[in-house]
Order: sequence, then structure tokens, then C-alpha cells
Amino acid sequence: MVEQGIKFDKDSPGTIKDEINIKADFKKDNLQYKFIIGSGGIWNTIQDFSDKTTCIWRPTEEGKYMVMVQAKEIDSAKPYDLLAKEKYIVGNEKKTKLIKNITLDNASVMVGEKVNINVESNEKILYRFWIQGKQDWELIRDYNLDNALIYTATKEGRQEILVECKKIDSKENFDEFMTVRFDVLPHIKIEISDFKCLTDNLLINEDLTFKVEANLGDKRSLLYKFVKINSDGKTTCIQDYSSRKIVTYQESEAGSYKLLCMVRDILSNKDYDDRALILYDVKPYNKVKIKKFTSHVNSPQVNGSSIFLKADARGGNELVYRYIVNGPIAEDTGYIRRNEFLWETKKEGEYDITLYVKDVSFEGDYEAKESIMFTIDKKAEKPAKIVDVILDSKKVVLVGQPVNIKVMAEGEINLQYSFIVYKDNVETERIDFGTANWSNFTPEEKGDYEIEIRVKNKFSTMEYDSHTFVYLTAKEYLPGEIDYVLFPQKDVHLVGEIIEIETVTENTKSVLLRYVTKINGHLVEDTDFIENKKIQIKPKCAGKYVFEVYAKNVKCEKEFDSKKELTFYVSEASPVTGTKVICEKDDIEINKEVTFKAISNGGKDVCYEFYIMEKGNWVKVQEYSKKHYYTFIPFVKGEYRVMVFAKSYYRKVKYEDYGEFTFNI
Repeated sequence: MVEQGIKFDKDSPGTIKDEINIKADFKKDNLQYKFIIGSGGIWNTIQDFSDKTTCIWRPTEEGKYMVMVQAKEIDSAKPYDLLAKEKYIVGNEKKTKLIKNITLDNASVMVGEKVNINVESNEKILYRFWIQGKQDWELIRDYNLDNALIYTATKEGRQEILVECKKIDSKENFDEFMTVRFDVLPHIKIEISDFKCLTDNLLINEDLTFKVEANLGDKRSLLYKFVKINSDGKTTCIQDYSSRKIVTYQESEAGSYKLLCMVRDILSNKDYDDRALILYDVKPYNKVKIKKFTSHVNSPQVNGSSIFLKADARGGNELVYRYIVNGPIAEDTGYIRRNEFLWETKKEGEYDITLYVKDVSFEGDYEAKESIMFTIDKKAEKPAKIVDVILDSKKVVLVGQPVNIKVMAEGEINLQYSFIVYKDNVETERIDFGTANWSNFTPEEKGDYEIEIRVKNKFSTMEYDSHTFVYLTAKEYLPGEIDYVLFPQKDVHLVGEIIEIETVTENTKSVLLRYVTKINGHLVEDTDFIENKKIQIKPKCAGKYVFEVYAKNVKCEKEFDSKKELTFYVSEASPVTGTKVICEKDDIEINKEVTFKAISNGGKDVCYEFYIMEKGNWVKVQEYSKKHYYTFIPFVKGEYRVMVFAKSYYRKVKYEDYGEFTFNI
């Protein structure tokens, strides 16, 4: 790596119209150099690219300047190959020092804590405060008589404050300046150590309780937010940020859900410090179980006997029962609502009687089963019965996609098979009895299909010996669903800064995306549906940006299948500082309302968010708004804390400053 730097023949601060020699020191030969001076965001070239390594600068105004030297090789096609920058201040030196000293209450603070800066002077003067930004000095507070500044540390690292002062009648930009530094340390990382469900049976319309634990829960004021996500990706906020770490709610629909917990320190400037996800299934009823399956007489019995079968099952909301008798003569009741069945024996032999039980809403074959063996006189011929049905696909298929159905059965030689297709309870297709134990079914239109499979012995006198059903759902396409929209997590977005947005979808090759950009409510770009999953935007003006992403399958006939929206702000402004909470009353009494007002300095269109700690719990009582006061009635005795967070309306941060008020009743 080539070392580079800038040297001055006169130390900063310099004086107006004085000749200042600037030398580029890049420790490399065969370079050309360009000298640029910047102040207040405006850059001027004072010497274009040449072989000269020095330049003379004659400043005409006082101020804070950034001196920049660009260097490039003679044949280089780049704008420049090397770069160096240095700060330089120009101002008149005064014989009498106005600033006696600058004191800090703490030279090292944590993120979110406040730094008290006090400027000492023997005269009545005006003070102005700046902070060193990424490119230049950023104004915190303009000139006034207040010699103290309370600054909230929101960024990690070494911070530098510049204090400028001048006499009240001075016409200069400043008469004297001084800088002071302090370190901003990060908090110990907050991590979720445990996240679990406290409810044993997760059922609809019953309380579901979850508990989260964090590693610093007893040492810091932590806030927890719980968001429920259903199987379609729809999110519902169960609890906004609060100090309550146990949440209880009821679910009205069965299904698979995810519960996302986000935790952050109350002073954190992040959306969250850590998060955890728990997956759980909410069932419509308790598990179906067969307690007992009996007959009113014991085996064996003689042929022609009437045998009464009875089922005792528990669970579910509304149970249905299916009795399958496998033996010389097979019987299948299909699902019925009666828990009793009268079996009329017609032929001698060994019988396997199976009971299937399920809730009427269950879409599968069964939820519980039980079998008993029964002998009718002597063993007879083995009847045909279905052992298994094998599908080469899932039960949700695309229209026009063939499905192979294969039947595994047992019985005598030369079994016969038949396939019947129903749609909306109407027969649409039939394959009469034959020796093939398989069939290909291709749905021609979307909908729900029911396929009945029948099996019998070749010489059986029955319509069929055994049968079963297969259920399929056919769809024209799989809808395009947006899983995530990846967006850079930054506190501030600036004009001219490239923002990259990427969309993650299922069935990516079959999904088209449409990107719509709006600025301050005005449509500025609409890409229509395209295949690109990643785009870049470069804001050209400040304001509110709304970015809409639409997704649809290439076969979708609707306007779109799914949509997500992002909102962010592009702007710059001085930070909000000096936030205080003021109580309108000197004496606060129980059961009487009291109003707290928030005041602050700086910012633009400042909004406030109020929290109250009561009985040790932080609760958000007023969302961010321009309403700078909050009124409430304390109903119980004890200690109360009122905390207000402040930020500019368009700043995409949790807060820029905060204030707190504590009282006891």
C-alpha cells in the first residue's frame, strides 16, 4: 500500500490572505496532482492535474476547510488513483482568550447515554457547537448565550465536538474556537437466551402463552415485541415494545404459525438488538384417541350371527367412524357419525375388523385406528382387500400434470381393479374392472377431485370386495409469493446514495416482479412486470420514498398475486438535542390528571413518543407524533418514570434524543 499525506508550512489555524504552502506526499513517482479546497459542502479546484507536488493557497474567508489532493498515474483512465484529505481552520487570532476551558462530565460513555459539555469563559459571549461528521463538520446548535450542551451519543467510536464563540457585537464568523473529544462505547450485546411456549395443548380459542428470556434482562431496561406470522406470511403484532416478556393470546384458526420476538434496550437506536423465532402448530381440537373397540359377543361365532361393534373414542370436535371388515367377505361403511355398527356375518372364516376414527374436519384418511380379530366358524376363501395406494406426486397438483395411482391389494388370483373420478360429487371419468392395478389421471381444470378405487375377486358376486378414496386438488399455477424484500439497514439515506433492493420469492423462475417508486406521494417510476429480482435506485431529491413491489406468476390472470411496500426517507438535518420532560404541577396527587410536556432543540418537524414505567413495567402510551405532551391519571401509589423519545419526522431512527422525569406518590 502506498502511503500518502498532506503537509502544510503553517499549522492550523491560519489567517486570512496568508500564503499557505500545501505539499502532496504520496511516496510514489510519476504521478500528477490535483489540489481541491472544500468548505460548507462546496468544493473548488485551486490547481488542476500537473507534475507539481506543491500549491499555494490564499484563503479569503474564515471558516473550516477540507483540503483534498487527488493523484493519478499519467496514463491512467481513472478520475484518480490515490486520495488524501486534511482539515484546516482559518480564523483571526485574538490576544484575549474568550474560552477559558471546556469540561466534560465523562470522557467515555455508552451508546444512548448523554454527555454534558460546559464551556467556561470570563465574558458574556455567544456559543455555537459542531460535531465532526463523515465528510465535514455538522451543526448541532447555532449561536446563543447558553454555554452548556447536553448531547446524546448515538454513534460508536471517537467523537469530536467543535465549540466556536464570539462576542455579542462581533461581526466575525467566530472569534475563537476549541475542540474536545470523547469516546462512545457499544453496549454489551443483548442476546435472547430462551424462548419457549408455556402452554401444553395449543388449541384454538384457548390461551397460548409464550415466555422469552434475555442475557441482560435484570441489568438493563429491555423492551420486547412479539409478532405472529401465519402460514401465508401475514404478520400481526401481538405486543408492541414493552418490558413484559410473557405474552398470551388466543388463535381463532388452526394451522402452523411462527412467533417472532424482538428485544432491544430502551436506549438502543436500532430496530432491535436481537430476535428469535419459535414455530408451533395450533390444533382445532385435542388429539383423537380410541379408548376401547369391542364387540358385544366373544369370538368365535357361527356363520349368520349378528355381531354388534361399539367404539369409545375421545378428542376432536365432531367425530366420524369408519368400520372396515377384512375377511372372506369385505365390508367398508365409509365414514359415518354413529359409534356403533351391526355386522351381519355371511361366510365362515377369519376376519380382521378395523375401526378408523377422525374429526369431520380432518382431511387425511384417519387420526386413530384399532383392530380386532374375529373367527366365524372355519377359515374360508381370502377376500380381496386394498393394502395401500401409492401416488407419484403430492395431493396438490397443477392442471395438465399427470398423476400416477398404483393400488396394492391382496386376495385370490386375478384380482380386478376399477377407478372412478368425481369432481364436485359428479362422476367425470370411469375405468371399469380390469387386471391393471394402476391408472394415470390428468386433471383438465382446477378444482377438488375425488378418486374411488374398487377391488374385487374375479368371481366375486359382490359389486366390489373393498374400496377406498384418494383426494386431489388441481390448480392452474402456484401463486407468486414474496418472502422477503432485502433492504439496506441504515439510519440515514442521502441524496445521490445508491440503494440496492432485492426481492426473494418462491418458484423464482416462474415469478415476475413489478417495482413502483413514489416520492412525496408522486409516482416517478413504474417498471411494469419484469424478471429482475434485484434493482438499484439513486435518490435525486430529499423526501419520503415509497417503494412498492408486486409479484405474480407468469400464468396469473389477476393484477398481481402478492405485494409488499417499503417506506424510507432521504434527508439531512441537525440532530435533536436537549430533550427535557416538564411537569405542569409541583405536587402530583393520586386520581388526579397530570400533564407532561416535552421540549427539545434542533431537528425538523420533531415528533415525540412517550413511555411510562408503572409497577416496574415500561409501557408505550403514545406513538410518535407532533403532539409534545401527554396527560394521564395515576391510580396507585408508588414510583413512576416518564420517558420521552424525540426525533425529526423524516429521520429513520428509533430516536435522536430522550428525556426522563421521575416522581413518587
